[in-house]
Amino acid sequence: MFGLSKPIAIGLAALALVLIISGLIYGSIREIRSMVDDATANAKALADQTWTAKIEKANAEANKKIADQAKAVIEIQADAADRVNAASQQLEELRKRNADLPDGSAIGLSRGRVGLLPD
Repeated sequence: MFGLSKPIAIGLAALALVLIISGLIYGSIREIRSMVDDATANAKALADQTWTAKIEKANAEANKKIADQAKAVIEIQADAADRVNAASQQLEELRKRNADLPDGSAIGLSRGRVGLLPD
């Protein structure tokens, strides 16, 4: 050899062994950290996808309710318009029948005018 004594050679071999083991431990820790980081990123992406899907579902349900309410409003407005038109036609009919009665300019209720009143 190079003239090293046996204890120094054993010490250098032990130091080399410790360096190799510590290198393996460091590499293992780095690999574990990488796996943890990957798992964290995957879990975050999965959570984001889950919440995005839930939000989209809730938005779709809310939009459906809004559309249903708008449809109901349109139906109510159409029904109200029909009722207003029917009442207007009925009023116009009553006015015509009232004008057709004799003594159209008289004050008070005659028998014919009382007959025009709704029940």
